[in-house]
Formats: sequence, C-alpha cells, structure tokens
Amino acid sequence: MKRLSHFSIALLVLAIAIPAFSDDQQKADKQLHKITALATDATGRRVVSVTVADTLEAKRPDLVAERRTMNLNYGDLFVAHVLVKSGTKMDDIAAQLKAGKKMGQIADERHVDWKQIAADAKKMNAKVEDNLYNHFLNGKPLAERDATEAYDPMIDGVAADNDVSKDEIAEAERTYLLWRDRADPKKASNLDTSSEKAAKGSRGDPVRSKAGKLAPP
Repeated sequence: MKRLSHFSIALLVLAIAIPAFSDDQQKADKQLHKITALATDATGRRVVSVTVADTLEAKRPDLVAERRTMNLNYGDLFVAHVLVKSGTKMDDIAAQLKAGKKMGQIADERHVDWKQIAADAKKMNAKVEDNLYNHFLNGKPLAERDATEAYDPMIDGVAADNDVSKDEIAEAERTYLLWRDRADPKKASNLDTSSEKAAKGSRGDPVRSKAGKLAPP
C-alpha cells in the first residue's frame, strides 16, 4: 500500500508539474514570437538586430551570419544563444536543425528554464520598444551604427522570419505605429525649437540687443 501511495503521489506531482512547465514555454514562445514579428519589417529588423546584439553582447555581423547559415528567426536565435551559454555547441544546434528538429525541441531536450527565457525575452521586448521609440525620435544614431557595423536589413533576412501568425504580425504593426505616433509630436516640437533657435541666431535676439544698448560693456 505504501508503494502504491508513493507512486500515486509521484504521478500527482508530475501531473501538476507538466502543465506548469508547458505554461512557462507558452509564455516564452509568446515573447519570442513578438521579437520575431517585429523583425518582419526592415525598420523593425534594424532595431531588433541592435537590441538582440546588445542583449547577447554579440556582434551584429556574427548574428546575421548565424541567422543565414541556420535559417533562424530572431526568437530562435535568442534561444540558441541561451543554449550556447549553458554549454551547448552552436555546431551541434546547427546539426540538429539540419536533421529536422525545431529549436523548441532542441531546447526541451536540454531542459532549458523556459520561465527564465520568458522573463528575459519580455525584458528584451521592452528594450526593443524603447529603441524603436528612440529611433523614431532621431534616426541618426541607428543609421550611423548601421554604417559602422556594415549592417544591411535587406541581407539580414531569412525564411524563418515568416514563422509567425497573421495576428502576431498585426500586433507588431500596432506596436510599430504606437511608438511612431507617440514620437511624431515630440519630434515635431524638437524641430520647431531648433528652427526657432536657428532663426534667432540669424537675426539676433531682440531682447539681448535692447539690453545691450541699455547697458553697453
């Protein structure tokens, strides 16, 4: 009876653990798909590329090469680097992908912490949105970085970038438009301020001119 009781408890624990594990992976997949969907657009891909590179402390050309060699979208690329960090060789991942396995399967076999991946991917998505907003405010820094790193979003594209649903792409478009629309008024305000400063510089500040006449040096 004791053995039967212990066996029943073990089954109960397993029954509880499996849904929780599955839930963690679903949350991770949702965040990873958001990253992938934002990269389906050229501008979004530039921002995602920078954010992923900074998060992984990797060089953008290296990430582009890995994506093209293994046909990895940015979500799967992030998981691949998590596996590498835990000791898996990138060549082994590439071999398993070539054999037909999905990144999720490869990660499962290595017992990744999906809960941690979900949390990290969520933080990265927040950073992507911050960088997207900043890019809409001022596109010059990203353009300069693209030039320095010889990054071309047209080259940084693979078939796996399309491994997202229409709903996920629609959500990415809403996110894109949200930050663009929020940036536009502030960008216009900054331009107006710059124009006013330029105008004052060309004609002189009348207040300062009058003050100068009243109190000559």
